[in-house]
Amino acid sequence: MRFIEFIQSCRLKAKILLLFVLILVLPLTVLMGITLGRISRMAAQDFNRNLNYAASLFRESLEDQLDSLKIRAKTVADFDFYTLAGMGFSAETTVPLMQYELIRSGLDYIAVVKNRSEVLLEQGTPPSESLARIIPAMCHSQLNVNLYVIGDEPWIFASAMITKMKTELPQHVIFAQRVPRDFADKLKRLTGAEFSLIYAGNRILSSQMDIYGKRKTGRINDNPDLAQGQIVILGRSHYFVREEALNGRISGTIRLEIALPDSEYNSLGRTMQQDFIVFGLLGLLLALITGSVLSWHIASPINRLAESTSLVARGETGMLPETSRHDEIGALTSNFREMVISINTEKELKEQRVRELNTLFEISNAVNLFTDSEELLKFVLTHAIDALEAERGSIMLLDDSTDELVVKVATGGRYRVFTGTPVKLGNGVCGQVARTGSGAICNDGFKDPRFKNFGSLMPVEDIKSLICSPLKFKDGIIGVINIVNKRNGGQFRESDLSLLNLIASQAAVTIENNKLYELSITDGMTRLFVHRYFQARLNEELLRARRYGLTMSLIMIDIDNFKKFNDTYGHQVGDQVIQKVSQSIRDTVRTGIDVPCRYGGEEMSVIFPETRAEEAFQTAERLRENIAALRVPHSSGDLHITVSIGVASYPIHAHDRENLIKVADKALYVSKGAGKNKTTLAPENSI
Repeated sequence: MRFIEFIQSCRLKAKILLLFVLILVLPLTVLMGITLGRISRMAAQDFNRNLNYAASLFRESLEDQLDSLKIRAKTVADFDFYTLAGMGFSAETTVPLMQYELIRSGLDYIAVVKNRSEVLLEQGTPPSESLARIIPAMCHSQLNVNLYVIGDEPWIFASAMITKMKTELPQHVIFAQRVPRDFADKLKRLTGAEFSLIYAGNRILSSQMDIYGKRKTGRINDNPDLAQGQIVILGRSHYFVREEALNGRISGTIRLEIALPDSEYNSLGRTMQQDFIVFGLLGLLLALITGSVLSWHIASPINRLAESTSLVARGETGMLPETSRHDEIGALTSNFREMVISINTEKELKEQRVRELNTLFEISNAVNLFTDSEELLKFVLTHAIDALEAERGSIMLLDDSTDELVVKVATGGRYRVFTGTPVKLGNGVCGQVARTGSGAICNDGFKDPRFKNFGSLMPVEDIKSLICSPLKFKDGIIGVINIVNKRNGGQFRESDLSLLNLIASQAAVTIENNKLYELSITDGMTRLFVHRYFQARLNEELLRARRYGLTMSLIMIDIDNFKKFNDTYGHQVGDQVIQKVSQSIRDTVRTGIDVPCRYGGEEMSVIFPETRAEEAFQTAERLRENIAALRVPHSSGDLHITVSIGVASYPIHAHDRENLIKVADKALYVSKGAGKNKTTLAPENSI
């Protein structure tokens, strides 16, 4: 056993010498030659795999850079610039946003382009005169991204059409960003390869350094059209290949050069070849024994290592080779293990980044999915809790009239939170975050000196950890988002706070955009949807019902004797009547399903998706009874309110929007003619 341990601790050349001494320095036989051939082939295969892996990693990193800029351009075009486009892209409103986007996205240039060539506004440093050539090429489609070489520098350009604008001339957002000089340095540390981008015989991007620590760019000394060859970097021989940088994505004139140093396999093979030639002539009798020993001691571990590299090449990075050796093969195996661990770490970081980007994208897109602000806040909060792998959380918004934070939504856990409990600025963790505008981590939970209990029914002892971030919009704070208890008893880290700050920043924009959208489609007095929204939604529900063979219903509501309220008691009383009727409508219909609208004046309407005429009639009758029970206080005595209602349904009463409204309106006037305070269902085949 000690002899075997001694053998394992020896260097590889010492093992070879010892074996030859043990067998009287007899020559290696044909079997050793076969073993050497296997080693050489495996070395070549391993070298090619490393080249392919390095090329794949570089391309994926460059693709990530291009896709990231494209996604950012698309997001800005669909949300930030969509609003500004409606105002004509005035410099007063657009330039600050462009300057902010330059800093936030790390851009070098941003522009708004009209008709694929006319630059309306631009910020940053334009990449020389080549813009006149590049912009029309980038704006030929709705979403585009590409790599260009400008002044011996690689630039990434991304363009996105503002697709929601119904203008005769297309409008695009252009993003431009230099590829950093040190783009490939991290990949070099990961793979050991040297990377260069070559264009027109020049290295425009390189990870190679000279002896003075200066990056080697500029003119290539050898023939730039060579597909492969050898090059000396800092006194060490490297093998290089040159091929198209990104297949099918950018111009083939931009080439990728990957240079790898001669592997230990190749050096070992050359040394062993020389030794085997010298000693091979000394004899054949014991060569089989020597070859078998070397095959077992060298080829088998290399085979296992090669199998491991094959698994890694297929993406199976879970199985790592084990070794207790202390020679070159042991060092190579250990280095390979460290490389795979590094790959797994990088992969996990990328997957985490993708999840974060998906979360931010879904939150930014939520304004298109929800018209109800509470549902929007629940959506944002749920995604934030999942992204931070926490148990529960809440969103508090700032009441401008009292300068207090009020819980709007809370989710997760077994306990209920009083949503009406206000928190003054500066009180507790959330109050301090809202006042200072900086997020906070409280891994001591309820034991943190900043923590205060503001009326939660949840025992404070259940709060093990807490993280809070401000909801910032422009220069102000609109609220805070609280995330409680990391799953599995973990603690929140600074990376969690950074992610929550990103989510809060995007959520604040989404919340404010939703507020603007609600204001645009909601009547200020009644908080019902406006007439324009009524017409659009009625069209949508009719199309949906027709496409899927569904039914839908419409009721028209008119306040009885409304002119009398105005003439006798004044317009203020008339406004109170309208508001009470509107509130009763909102309380009666299904939230998030039915669509209550102010049709005009004292007339209201409700759209009932997937609702039969009889069901709509029952709801309308219940609504009429609820309104009849209302009272408006007045100095002369309580005032009674009644309404008349008409009900119509698709497809039994009408097949299009105009006729459905007409039938419901006729049924309404039948109720009026029958003495008011009635609900009338339109007869079949009314049109």
